[in-house]
Amino acid sequence: MNCREAQSQIFAERDGALDNSQRAALDGHLASCDGCRRSRENLTAALTAWRIEITQVTVPDAEREWHAVRRRIRGGMEAGAERVSRPRRTLFTWFAIPVGAAAAVALAFFVAPRATSTLPAEDHSGANVARASSVEVSGNKAPSMIFVDDKSGWTFVWASEAKRG
Repeated sequence: MNCREAQSQIFAERDGALDNSQRAALDGHLASCDGCRRSRENLTAALTAWRIEITQVTVPDAEREWHAVRRRIRGGMEAGAERVSRPRRTLFTWFAIPVGAAAAVALAFFVAPRATSTLPAEDHSGANVARASSVEVSGNKAPSMIFVDDKSGWTFVWASEAKRG
């Protein structure tokens, strides 16, 4: 048996999964290999220390802890705990907040720049503000009109149903 096989056998021995022939082969290897013997001793020492530690850990009673949490949620504090006080809202607070908000809205309304029209009511310079062409289509089809704004490039189409006669 080599050391790699012995290492896996040491873990199998710890789990109680070795038969008598495997245990005898492992004992024969450990008698001649100091490294594997130290690995087995370290594993045994670690498991023993772990078993001692877990016996000393106290697990709280789940039912008792749940009731304590419920008391804290509902507002009752455990004995000896400080009670946290919330700031009280006064009559001034109840009126100051909405009045302040209304004042801010009013200030924004009166201070905000006024929107002005981009197109003047009359063009005294004689220059065209926006050039547009329109085409009316007539005939036996429904009356419609196409309007193209030269400045923006938008095309508008108006159509109406054919007159029934």
